[in-house]
Amino acid sequence: MAIKLIALDLDGTLLTSDKIITARTKQTLARAMAQGTAVTIATGRMLCSALYFAHVIASKAPVICCNGAFVGREIGTPVFARYHDPALARRFLTFCYERSWYVNWYIGMEIYAPEYREEYFSAYRTTEHFSVHAVGQNYLPYTNNVPQFVLRDLTADIGCYAREVTEHFGGALLPQQNTGTSVDITPPGISKAVGVQALADAMGIGLDAVMVAGDADNDLDMLAMGAFSVVPENGTTEAKERASFVTASHDADGIAKAIEKYVL
Repeated sequence: MAIKLIALDLDGTLLTSDKIITARTKQTLARAMAQGTAVTIATGRMLCSALYFAHVIASKAPVICCNGAFVGREIGTPVFARYHDPALARRFLTFCYERSWYVNWYIGMEIYAPEYREEYFSAYRTTEHFSVHAVGQNYLPYTNNVPQFVLRDLTADIGCYAREVTEHFGGALLPQQNTGTSVDITPPGISKAVGVQALADAMGIGLDAVMVAGDADNDLDMLAMGAFSVVPENGTTEAKERASFVTASHDADGIAKAIEKYVL
């Protein structure tokens, strides 16, 4: 069956190492959309960043962000949304503050954190209109409609943070996307696969007409969900094992080449 929906991870997949989308990739995505294929973003990033790159590629489709916890373009009318329980969010933030862990979290289009540390947000350097609300110790009022927390540390083993979260909170919180310096904390049962499925269902598209692309641990469920899966050469071994097709790296127009081969 012809591909009707393409869902693309950002970092390590659609974006180059410089966090941009190449001219060839933009042109290829434009050709796919011109023939009627919907193209969207499927990222662990927050809504404002996902929408920024959707705008860069001129996609009008709902975006999948926060590792699948939010699907849509407007906060008030999501295709799908799953948020942390506010009481649990307050407990988790207190847990982080007591340990002096750096944590940021998302509400709608905004980022909240104890203070802004530029070095922790290098991946956002090409995203326009990016800012962080520094709330200091006044964090408890900002715990409604939080789809995702992010723990960050450039020097320690972030995996230790994730293990301590799991030991303390059990299955109430799900650590995923361990980059080595950050780890995302989502509600349980959330993954990009959940977001892709919600969007495909809303569009009336079966998985046999969906292409997904990703490179890392938070893409594994999406890559294995039954859609046509693409992984760039720079992807992890686990990701490649789930790939229908391994393409060139994110720095060598891998996504453009896969779409040219299988969609156009």
